[in-house]
Formats: sequence, structure tokens, C-alpha cells
Amino acid sequence: MSCYNGSRWLAQAIESVLAQTIMARELILVDDGSQDATLEIIRSYAQRYEQILAVPKPNTGLADSLNVGLAKASGTWVARLDQDDIAEPERLERQLAYVQANPAVVLLGTGSLEIDANERPVKRNFYPATHKGLVNNLERLKRFFPHSSAFYRADLARQVGGYNRRIHRCEDWRLWLELSLRGEIACLPECLVRIRKHPMQMSLDERGTRQFFDHEAATVCHFLRRFGAKDPSTDGSDQEWAEFLAWLEDRVRESGALSRHEAWGTARAAFFSAKSKIVRTVEGVGMLLRSGNAWSILQEKVFGSSFPAELAKAWVARADRMPR
Repeated sequence: MSCYNGSRWLAQAIESVLAQTIMARELILVDDGSQDATLEIIRSYAQRYEQILAVPKPNTGLADSLNVGLAKASGTWVARLDQDDIAEPERLERQLAYVQANPAVVLLGTGSLEIDANERPVKRNFYPATHKGLVNNLERLKRFFPHSSAFYRADLARQVGGYNRRIHRCEDWRLWLELSLRGEIACLPECLVRIRKHPMQMSLDERGTRQFFDHEAATVCHFLRRFGAKDPSTDGSDQEWAEFLAWLEDRVRESGALSRHEAWGTARAAFFSAKSKIVRTVEGVGMLLRSGNAWSILQEKVFGSSFPAELAKAWVARADRMPR
């Protein structure tokens, strides 16, 4: 668990791990230079429970903090949980039993229940169960199980370099794509984590635009590797990476994909802020219809997007035209 200024809900997240039907070997809590009471909360639990490891560090970002935790993990499997989410009591037991029965699986997720800031249930989410369906969702930017439900092989995650520090808001997406090339990925149909939706989420930085661009970048880089081309997120200099991001963001804006994403984000914000399901639905649908993007958004949600693969081909063609 990587923690940053998470004192409001951190204790509840920790308690949900301690309440598991099977005890984790260790609970690694990495504090990323918090400025509130987060580190004090972590240390208070570490003093009471010997399996809790407190890891304070300067603020270097989520991906770096996750890699610090991954480096310290001594188990075969790593289970992730965000500081504001909740694991259901049987989560670890169900996931461990599944991977023991299916040794080809290297990454396992679960369904999820979205809750609001006051823990009111909002929406249940289910995802494809099979490797093929999950990879299709990754490559076409469709819904994927939340990071807080991930249960993955620690050794393979380290072999692929862990979380990519250049992918600031979708570091998990890139890691899942890498793991999908090295083994099977799967998802349990049960909702074994509660995902809290609130205005302070990191994914909502810059109205979610940064996360959207990082989703595209992570997936385009995956296709570049599949095509045998140079991956600027791992093989390029800082300048090459900056050039790639600038080029990609221009292409995304020109395509209209960003405006569709922003319309979807506005509708979701209206949905989660309303107090009843009926009002949520009416306001959310109304926002989409007024945006003029409803049909295009619906198509992308159902069928996904081929844009990352197209961008990868365009980047390769661009590189071929550049003077050597």
C-alpha cells in the first residue's frame, strides 16, 4: 500500500487487510512523504502488529513508492490495495486459492463495488474472466479491474522492471500489459474490493486528463514493443520521451478523443455527486447527451478503441522518415 496524505481513510484500509480470513505474510505501508498524519497512523499500526512494515520515504511519486514496496516484498505473490479502498474479508483467501489451482496465471483481479466518500454503494463492476478478454480490454482501452484488486507474481513484476516511473497515472496499466506477455491473466467474478470514488483521487488530477494521456501512452508503448520498435518509455532518453508525449498528446487532441473523455468525465462526476440513483442516472445521461458525444462514447465503451495501435504504427512511420 502506497500512502500519501491519506489519513482520512487509511485506518479503514489497513483494518480491512488485518481482517482477512487468511493473514498476509506482511503488510508493507510505504509513506510517500505525507504532510498529514499518515505516517503517524502507519507507525501506530506497525507498533501493534509485527507483520506490518512501515517504510517512510521522501515524496517521489506513486510509481516509485510502489517499486519500493515491491522491492521489499518477500512473498511469492503481491496483493495491492489503495489507501482509500477496502478489501472484503475473503479477498486474499479467494485469490490465493485461484492461483494455486491455476498455475499459469500471473495476474488476478476481482470485481469491484464502487462506493462514494460516505461509503454508500454506487455501482458494481464486473470484468472479463479470461486472458483473451482482459488483454482485449487493455489493448483497446476498455474497462479493467482496479489496481486495488490486483494479485500478481512478485518475481515477474520485478523482471519486467516493476512500475514504469514515466507513466505517472497509469503505471499499473503498463505493468499489466507486460505481465500479459509472460503468463495468463484472469479475474474473479466476485466483488472482493470496495473502490472509493471521491474528489481528491489522484486519477482526477487535471480533470483526469493526465491519466487519459498516460493510458494512451502506456498502450501505444506496448504496441511498439509488440511491433519490434523502440519503446521510448524504457529505451529512450528524457528528451525522446518528452518528444513522444508531445507528439501523442497532439494526435489525441486532434482526433477528438480528449473531448470525448472529458464529456464522459463530466457525466461521471454528475453521476457520483447526486444523492439518489434516479437523479444520478438522469444527470449523467443528460450530461452525455448535451455534450454531443454520446454515440461515440457509447461505441468506445462497448467496442473499445483501435487508436493506440494506429498511433504506434504512425510513430514507427514517423521514425522511419526521420534523418538518421
